[in-house]
Amino acid sequence: MKPTVAVVIPVREAETTIQETLASAIGECRQMNAELIVSVSNTDPTAQFLRNLNLHGVKILEAEGPQGIPQLRRNGVNATSAQYIVITEDHCTFPDGWLKELVAALDRHGVDVSGGGVDQGLETYAGWAQYFTRYSNFMPPLVEGLTKMLPGNNACYRRDVLLRRADLLTDGFWEAEFNHEIVKEKPFWLCAGATVRQHQHRDLLGYIPLRFRHGRCYGGRRWLATPASQRTALLLQSPLIPALLFVRAARAVFSKSRNRWRFAAACPLLLVYFLAWGVGEVTGYLSGAGGSCVRTD
Repeated sequence: MKPTVAVVIPVREAETTIQETLASAIGECRQMNAELIVSVSNTDPTAQFLRNLNLHGVKILEAEGPQGIPQLRRNGVNATSAQYIVITEDHCTFPDGWLKELVAALDRHGVDVSGGGVDQGLETYAGWAQYFTRYSNFMPPLVEGLTKMLPGNNACYRRDVLLRRADLLTDGFWEAEFNHEIVKEKPFWLCAGATVRQHQHRDLLGYIPLRFRHGRCYGGRRWLATPASQRTALLLQSPLIPALLFVRAARAVFSKSRNRWRFAAACPLLLVYFLAWGVGEVTGYLSGAGGSCVRTD
């Protein structure tokens, strides 16, 4: 019988986390008779690692040459005909019933996209700083209900909405850009109980060039999407980028009842990471994305 649900996991340099992620995902997929698709570049060291695992019942897609996470997501989506497609990442683990809750929310609430929060699974100084740069808005506790924002590593889409806006997937599944467009048609549903735990940890200093590349990729794409008449204003506002990122993260964290002291302790490193992003974003405005988009997580 053809699976009605597929879980797509794009993979990049994840030898230390992918086994735990797959073990957790396989358990969830068995409950739903869901298809599990792992999408990886054949030049990524994790590809050989996956071959050595000799996994059964997991569809592994190996793309030729370097691929970015958006392209790997798109490849996974194109490889399934399932009615519901869940996107997560190679460093996440999942609570019991996570997949069922995401899928059930679509019909229960009449939405096209559902998702949940992201909690931290690494109790390290750098780990918390890196978590706050990406997931502050999705840190539990969360309020169940309609939302305009979901994380890229914990979202479930009806296949119909992906097919309807296939034009947005041509050069990859850029989840922030895709979500920004389709939420105009209908809001998403946030499942407060369907929270994944992320375990990704990059080196304290190694995360700085990663943030730079991510910022440059974002800046290059944003520049191209901005009308020429508005580009001067974009450049003039660019010195404020690190401060704006910091304020948004702080507001998200301090609106909750937990992890405030961790955020405060991480501030020196957070400012470095946000500065790296800001410099990268401006570089993207001035010089384009270059090859940065295939070298980000």
